[in-house]
Amino acid sequence: MVTRKDMESMTKPLYVRSIPLGDGMPKVCVPLTGETLPEVVREAGKAAEAGADLIEWRMDFLKEPCREDSLEEALFMISAAAPDTPLIFTIRTRAEGGNIDLTEHEYASLNQTAAESGKADLIDVEYERDPAAMELLIRKIGRLGALTIASTHDFSGTEDDETLLQTFRDLDASGADIIKMAVMPECESDTDRLMECTRRASSEITEKPVIAMAMGENGVKSRIEGEIFGSSVTFGTTGRASAPGQLPVRELKEKLEEIHRQVT
Repeated sequence: MVTRKDMESMTKPLYVRSIPLGDGMPKVCVPLTGETLPEVVREAGKAAEAGADLIEWRMDFLKEPCREDSLEEALFMISAAAPDTPLIFTIRTRAEGGNIDLTEHEYASLNQTAAESGKADLIDVEYERDPAAMELLIRKIGRLGALTIASTHDFSGTEDDETLLQTFRDLDASGADIIKMAVMPECESDTDRLMECTRRASSEITEKPVIAMAMGENGVKSRIEGEIFGSSVTFGTTGRASAPGQLPVRELKEKLEEIHRQVT
């Protein structure tokens, strides 16, 4: 049985519009993975209807990715389809499991343009592509009025505990508003280790909301037990998943509510 002591954390809730991250049940984010902009717009409306707390536009899924001159209009269209749902803008590059390769200049410029649009509430920044450059980008995005997620994704495995904890420290020091870690477990014990390291991160390392998940079949419990170990957001689907192990929104919410009843 999970006790309140097991769940102690330093997390200070962060409001994204009216959505408090880091308080109560993990919030459900639905990724938008359409290959064309009309598909993405339809997905945004569908996610809002399904009760998503957040939506994430994975721009790298587009067959023809937006350029700076078309990105603002695309964000306006997506936001208009789900006007009451906060929007995360994400370009996931191939190095972290995505579908696109970009130069440092291209990556920074697109993320800054998204922030300037005023329609992206949160910008996901791949911290480990170049920590010094990404810290500068995080500061620029903040000055433009958007919140930031410093993220890292390891599709090759799960590092040892001290490496995981040091990565949490590095993400915390990046200047981002939220920190995110995703790993690929080889077995359920890897998932257990990630969950324990996340609990330690949220109780010993950072006051920021933490997002953590283990991907694939071995990591499913990390997507539903966030309230226990300190992860503030989980990802569900209304269609195609953006990462292995994501559950349909309705099923995910039922499981989150069951966990919530057990710990309150």
